[in-house]
Amino acid sequence: MGFLLAFVVTGLAASGGWIAWAAVRGWARMRDRRHELRLARARAAAEIRKAELAANLREIELANETYQDFVRRHPER
Repeated sequence: MGFLLAFVVTGLAASGGWIAWAAVRGWARMRDRRHELRLARARAAAEIRKAELAANLREIELANETYQDFVRRHPER
């Protein structure tokens, strides 16, 4: 039993660096992935807001064109 325990401890000591490296690398990848997802969400929200602003601007321009057309057609008012 002591030999088995010594074998396991020696194996863990020998591969401990690789286990720690894999754990740190996995943690870094998970952190990077969360950061990329946050950036993607922010970009999507910015694109939606930009489209909304463009639609509002077009609506204002259309209202202005309609008003200018009315003024041209009815100069007495």
